[in-house]
Amino acid sequence: MKTPVLAAIALFPLLHACAPIRPEIPMTDVPAAPLVRELVDRRTSFTGLKALARVETVRNGRKRAYESVSIMLKGQDKFRVEGYGPMGDPLFALLWDGKDLELRRPGEADFIRPGRWAFERLIGFPLEPSELAAVLSGNAPLDGEPEAAQARCSAEGWCVVEFRKDDAWWKVRVVPADRFRIESWERYQDGALAYETRFEAQEVIGEYLFPKRVIVENQDKHAVLTVEYEDVEINVPVDEDAFTIPSGEGAAR
Repeated sequence: MKTPVLAAIALFPLLHACAPIRPEIPMTDVPAAPLVRELVDRRTSFTGLKALARVETVRNGRKRAYESVSIMLKGQDKFRVEGYGPMGDPLFALLWDGKDLELRRPGEADFIRPGRWAFERLIGFPLEPSELAAVLSGNAPLDGEPEAAQARCSAEGWCVVEFRKDDAWWKVRVVPADRFRIESWERYQDGALAYETRFEAQEVIGEYLFPKRVIVENQDKHAVLTVEYEDVEINVPVDEDAFTIPSGEGAAR
């Protein structure tokens, strides 16, 4: 009885290798300018966010969840992210004022300027603060050259807009329906996929289509960041003081 089973197991990889490759979905080149305008309009119409969220990170199979995380953004320019324990005790804080990134680690009173390694230690791969702002706001970064963007659309109604800047490359998947929607975007560096961002469970909040679940994944490093929003306020006033270090909480240089 064992022989047929072993033979089937041995043949499975060969059969899988012989399986036909799925054909690529046919895409048609279209003018990129209208889609770029939609992306720009969506970014500029987002002025701020106050939210509570559940944040989960997975690195090489090891999962860590933060059940209570406060997230504040001022447009795409500044953010403050703070994690709390079950009793409301602070666990960590990330503050970006549009220029410097500050990190307060668990058990420490002072903020430090960690550089790019902050996100790599937290989530397993590097992420620019400006790109995290885009992730948290349900937008796509437009760091490339919009005038040189390219776009293609499928018969199913979704399109891909591509931006390039030096060795960086972004591919943004959008649905230009009655309410323009960003479904996902991919970030490439030196020709290799750095990470993918997916926007799920999208709802209209304050007349703004917003993803209640955001997933950022780096497959090579087996790292995943998931943000599940709970209480969300969109385009509300955000105090400028939220993005400065309070007196008495100095930053170590």
